[in-house]
Amino acid sequence: MKPNFIKNKYLWIFLAVFALGIFLRAYNFTSWLHFELDQARDANLISEAVEGGAGELPLLGPRAAGSFLRLGPAFYYIEYIFAKIFGDTPQGSALAVLFFSILSIPLFYIFIARYFSKKKLSLGLTLLFSVSLFMVTYSRFAWNPNLIPFFTLAVSYFLLRAVDKKEKRKGWHLLASAVFLGILIQFHFLALIITPLAIAIFLIIKRPKIKFKFWLASILAIIILNIPMIVNEIKTGGDNAKQFMEVVAKKSTKEKHTLTEKALENYLEHSLNYWTIISGSQRGELFRAESVNGSNIKFDIKCNQSCRDNLPQGMLAFLIFTAGLLSLAIKLAKERNIAKKDFLTLNAIYFAVAFIIFTPLAFKLSPRFFLVTIAIPFVFLGLLLERFSYLARDRGKIALAIIALLVISNLFFTYKFFEELRLAPNKNIEIGRDKILKQKTRITLEQQNAITDYLEKIYQRNKYPIFYHGQSEFHRAFAYLLDKRKIPRDGISKGKICRQGNYFLIVRAQSNSENYSSYMNYFDVLEKKSFGTLIILRLRPKENAITCEKSNQEEFRNYKNESGAATKRYKWNEIFEK
Repeated sequence: MKPNFIKNKYLWIFLAVFALGIFLRAYNFTSWLHFELDQARDANLISEAVEGGAGELPLLGPRAAGSFLRLGPAFYYIEYIFAKIFGDTPQGSALAVLFFSILSIPLFYIFIARYFSKKKLSLGLTLLFSVSLFMVTYSRFAWNPNLIPFFTLAVSYFLLRAVDKKEKRKGWHLLASAVFLGILIQFHFLALIITPLAIAIFLIIKRPKIKFKFWLASILAIIILNIPMIVNEIKTGGDNAKQFMEVVAKKSTKEKHTLTEKALENYLEHSLNYWTIISGSQRGELFRAESVNGSNIKFDIKCNQSCRDNLPQGMLAFLIFTAGLLSLAIKLAKERNIAKKDFLTLNAIYFAVAFIIFTPLAFKLSPRFFLVTIAIPFVFLGLLLERFSYLARDRGKIALAIIALLVISNLFFTYKFFEELRLAPNKNIEIGRDKILKQKTRITLEQQNAITDYLEKIYQRNKYPIFYHGQSEFHRAFAYLLDKRKIPRDGISKGKICRQGNYFLIVRAQSNSENYSSYMNYFDVLEKKSFGTLIILRLRPKENAITCEKSNQEEFRNYKNESGAATKRYKWNEIFEK
């Protein structure tokens, strides 16, 4: 007799969904890798640790954007492990993101199945999660926020099991949730604020009966996982904590908009970003409302031509978000199953806390912020579809049809995204609006390696150092790639131009020549070579611009030990040195 799982069609459907999600995340992963400013910064740090040992790892992580506040180092430690296993390369450490992104698919399924039908709606929502352009995009390159979805789902899933009266091992589930929380809060400033606050509110409401030793163990787990930050704070006298307070004060006072304007803008941004997450479309827009003369009552509605062109899709996004929010409120009031009510309660609290925290930031919200609440757009959609199915009495046909349309939409936009990546090394493509990554064009690791090959060939002819200027988003990436090949390089200094040097400009093909025209006062163009969305200009110094015969390579900038912040970031070998 054949095992039952052979006949379980839903298991095979899930495996197909999982395989599709893996394919979209892993296809041409190395060639199409996004490797720019932040990725090169982190890769340099990881390379130092791989070459010099784990003692080279820092006690603090990356900077929170736009501030001197540093996050925890967990992302670096995870990258280091993957680099040791898969190689000290851009793709080696980036495999950490790919790995956890793949694991997030089955984790999402078991999380969402705590409320929705395991055989239909949960599978449908998991399919949508696995093909979501938003999720696919953030799974294909190394960046600390990209690990948030897996760890957020893990924290929430184990927390729900910890408060479930039917569970026999509630304490162990609480401990598991705490372990994932201790790592999660090191990935992003908003995760550090939103998740612990939401969990605290949820636990105060639920008051689960769990043995004291598990509460103590959970607290200790969070402390232990954050020991590096604690040690760095002790060594610096709390410098990073001071930066944290400055960030909070700055974020809360800098905006000139009124609270009403921020709340409305926040609601509109939630609508549009939730729509992007579930549909893959980045075209929707909505009107903007600004108070007249600082009033919270009278508003001036603004909608430019772009807004009017994309308003229908924006209004659809607004309606779906509003209907999903209302569905959550209705279900929360009516639900009698305790486990399901816990699921709704946790998501409602998470949403409310995030919405409140996002409000002061409403006019500067970035799509990556929504990684912190990544499950909620799918929960809203599931509740809305469940409501449709109940009212229409169609046994889920409408829900499955809508999911199918959204899956097709995401696959279409993902195909378009992949085509842009495929063409980037050979064609100057126009990508239109990129709301997810906010890129001006596509640049791939394959393309960057081809340019580095070109630079290396010229270097091998005369052994002169490479001096180049690249636009900010990829300048450091080329420094990393050249360093890996042991090719001496530095930026171009207009005040110090040596005869024995190879000079280049690396710019986006779409860039206006005025952006680099000042270099033409010092150099002549020897060669202009196209690499798709990037162009490289080989330069020759003008005779009257030459100030030296040969450069001193010891003065070249190496990008090592760059804190870029007021806070001192210690390494482990500095802590244990005698």
